[in-house]
Amino acid sequence: MILTITKGNAMYDNSREPLDLLDQMYTVAYWMTGSLKQTNNLVYKTYQLVDSETTEVQLFKTFREVFYEHFCFGMTSLKSHQACENEEYTEFGKYTQEVDGQFAVLLAEVCKMKHQAISKILDQPVEKIRLLLTSRRKSMLAGFLNLALYCCMDIHYT
Repeated sequence: MILTITKGNAMYDNSREPLDLLDQMYTVAYWMTGSLKQTNNLVYKTYQLVDSETTEVQLFKTFREVFYEHFCFGMTSLKSHQACENEEYTEFGKYTQEVDGQFAVLLAEVCKMKHQAISKILDQPVEKIRLLLTSRRKSMLAGFLNLALYCCMDIHYT
């Protein structure tokens, strides 16, 4: 594995092999599914479709395809296949944009991927990825702050 140092942080280049990314893949999968069982299934199915020559971008692109295939065919924590068929495209499009936003943040924060690589994985222009990351990070921060506030208000002193 090759590392380059940028501003004091270790940044990975795109030469990591699929097995080098297994820990990050499990972390991303768990954040995306919220279930250990679904995480294991998602990672297993993803790695069945790749080989040692698969690039980092191709690996996560495959992960995303497997996630969406799995998502529309029975992931109980998300939506059922029937729900996908009955929704209008705009509603499904909003939901996939929300999921892709979370995925983009995880790729940037957990996997230390650059905007260019995330752009290739999500098939979106780099500018849109930058906006997506900014808005999702703000949204996630607001959610964490609300949770912290809620937890602090729930404290009772006796």
